[in-house]
Amino acid sequence: MQLLLRSGGQQMIIDMERADDRPLSVGQYTYRPRRLAGKVRRLVAKMWPDMPSSVLDERLTFEALDNGRETAWGDSGSFSPRSGSTVLLGRWDEDGSVGIALHELAHEMHLRHGGYDDSDGVVREALAMLAEREAGLRRTFEREPYHSACQLIEQLEELPAFSRMAFSKRWAEVVSVTSAAGLADLINYYLDRSERLGLARWLDRLTKNVDVRDQLLARLASTSLRYSLDLRRHLIKKLVRCKPETPVEQLMYVLDSIATLDRRYPNDDLERIINFCFAPYVPQRRRLFAFGS
Repeated sequence: MQLLLRSGGQQMIIDMERADDRPLSVGQYTYRPRRLAGKVRRLVAKMWPDMPSSVLDERLTFEALDNGRETAWGDSGSFSPRSGSTVLLGRWDEDGSVGIALHELAHEMHLRHGGYDDSDGVVREALAMLAEREAGLRRTFEREPYHSACQLIEQLEELPAFSRMAFSKRWAEVVSVTSAAGLADLINYYLDRSERLGLARWLDRLTKNVDVRDQLLARLASTSLRYSLDLRRHLIKKLVRCKPETPVEQLMYVLDSIATLDRRYPNDDLERIINFCFAPYVPQRRRLFAFGS
């Protein structure tokens, strides 16, 4: 790992793992470069044991600017498929900067996995946030695609069936998808596994055609793309209560209708929209009345 020091138009590169233990002050924070590098290397060994040593040696650079002034790219870190990762010191304390380094290294590992170019921005950032959260960094975002990626990863990590797995398995699950809708489908899958909502069993009863199941799950994911876990739960519960003779095409139409009404009436109660669209296809619960003598 390299540390690039810039000051007064001059610059110097230091091998962080061979540096002495003197502290380095950047802005309001103080760092010990060798200790910082050690934290990154230990986490990488745990999270991605197959990462080539050349990545940390040649493709990860920490930058320290005099007085912690702004850089041209104006963010905590950056990744380039050509040149690798850069982390700007002075934005976070030492542990936070480790998290930023893991965020950028996640892009590197995504690139090496082979799905980076095929994935949308939400998936790229979701993988990076999965990594930084493993390093202990928790952030919130307002701009896209970071906001959506953060929301989806937070939902996944709330589900025990997902969060209890080792990082390598969680990483493999997320890196296997390429779109935000794919992440939504992953959340629906682990929500069903965690809470036994019956989605998998219901699909098996509905049709044996794998392609048809995939189409229905894809439509479910698209409809619930920006839903909270509570709304996902409500939607799936309604879906699995549909009458068994309901044609798949009609179920697709119901999901499309929910999405259309949500767009058309964004201020309406979405749970009520879901109930309205499913009403003709879900058996009404029987009410028992007690009559006095």
